[in-house]
Amino acid sequence: MKKVVRFLCCCLLVMAVPGKARIPSERVVLFPKLSVGQTFRYQIGYRAVTNTTTESNVAAPMAPTGGQTNASILLRVEVEDLRTEAGMVVAHLRTRIVAPDATVPVKGTPTNGTPASNSAGKLEKRDKEVEFTLHGDGQVTELEGLDRLSADEQAAWQEWVARFGGGAAFPEKGVKPGEKWKRDEPILNAVLSGLSWEKESEYVNDAPCSPMKLSPQGDPVASGAAPETCAVILTTAILRQKSSPKDATPEDYKLHDLRNMGTAKGKNQIISYFSLKTGLVVRATEDANQSMSLIVAKSDGSNRVHYTIDAESHAQVLLLADPPAGHS
Repeated sequence: MKKVVRFLCCCLLVMAVPGKARIPSERVVLFPKLSVGQTFRYQIGYRAVTNTTTESNVAAPMAPTGGQTNASILLRVEVEDLRTEAGMVVAHLRTRIVAPDATVPVKGTPTNGTPASNSAGKLEKRDKEVEFTLHGDGQVTELEGLDRLSADEQAAWQEWVARFGGGAAFPEKGVKPGEKWKRDEPILNAVLSGLSWEKESEYVNDAPCSPMKLSPQGDPVASGAAPETCAVILTTAILRQKSSPKDATPEDYKLHDLRNMGTAKGKNQIISYFSLKTGLVVRATEDANQSMSLIVAKSDGSNRVHYTIDAESHAQVLLLADPPAGHS
């Protein structure tokens, strides 16, 4: 019953580090400025807790049981191709989960999850690669390889791609300090119809920022790099339900003679630091709290199953400084 809890995978914030605001008249477009062959690395941390209870007078073998996610991954990103469509940049990217000291793989690296031995002792696994195309509006297409990651790795990867392309959801003509804007995003394939995220974003100010580096223990620490200026964007998303709690049945459930009833609510907050020079997300944090009470029954009211789901999550995405020569 993964579909029952799939909508509970959104998140956001902490607090912005205050910085001296600039008030330019020109707007800035916060989308990555990329070049073919460019590589960079991110550390992504994602943890989530889901509590689920089920009440039913029938057997429900597919009932969700809740659980915990605790993932920390190091992601290497490579720009493979760039093109322009309808005046918007389209980038084809390859990502790879690597160990902190993993070297660049050579052709012929085994793809069965068993790394070849080398002097470094660790070689990244080719089965941890994910390719995709990122469009100027933030849409992700041609996604390949995500299903080869573990469930925890998938959650962390999806958090990263949402933050990495997040600026594409901002006004097309750019934004400036002090400006606010709203966006309504319907949730497709949810277990209750009529759900959408009502998002309000604000360009809070400009603040100093710089990539991090990893300590020998794998913890992010200051890299010592010269600080640059980042746009600080705060986004608050509220989960809205436009359908009636007494009948919120999606069309695909109706086709199976089912009726869904219930309510869902949630609030996510995201704080993102976008480099004004490169457009890259230098760091972002996201906190989410969501809940749902769902009844699934036959259309005649029989075979009712009642799910109560509560979930909360926290995520952090950090851009890392260039690694030492000879490392990926």
